[in-house]
Amino acid sequence: MTERMSFTIRRALLLPLGFLLLVQLALLVVSLLQGQPTGKILFVGGVVVLLAGLLADNLLRRIELDEEGITVCRIGRRRRMLFADLTEVEAVCLRKRLFVTLWVGESFLLVTNAYGGVAALFESLLQRIPSGLVSDEVKGLVEAPPCHNGNIIVCWFAVVFSLLILCQQFLAGS
Repeated sequence: MTERMSFTIRRALLLPLGFLLLVQLALLVVSLLQGQPTGKILFVGGVVVLLAGLLADNLLRRIELDEEGITVCRIGRRRRMLFADLTEVEAVCLRKRLFVTLWVGESFLLVTNAYGGVAALFESLLQRIPSGLVSDEVKGLVEAPPCHNGNIIVCWFAVVFSLLILCQQFLAGS
């Protein structure tokens, strides 16, 4: 009997996303205190709201595997598929992003390599999927999943860029 396993979005993405939200919040506060134009305040406020939603979604997103099936949990949504009901399994790798699609008739779940412990996730997934549904091509892609860091790098650049804007805001305000 295999235990229930849970996988969440990689901390390497959540950390810079959290920092970016904090820097944008600081920029919003500084803009309000300095009496910046309403358009700028609304823009930064909109960015804060979007970042807060994105961070909340990524913090709460998870995949749960148990003996019978897979459950993908997101804010307000929970989808479950039983391994016995699977009709097809596909995988594609695009620019170091691995997408594994699990099909039950016309319905599908998409599992990506954005989760922490992705190698264990895909290994456990392959062990639970009925034999015959996983082609050698899918096995080859899943057994050595690539590590995609593009979003993480972009997020860190956004943090640095936002910090520069915040510093400039302080200098302009004094």
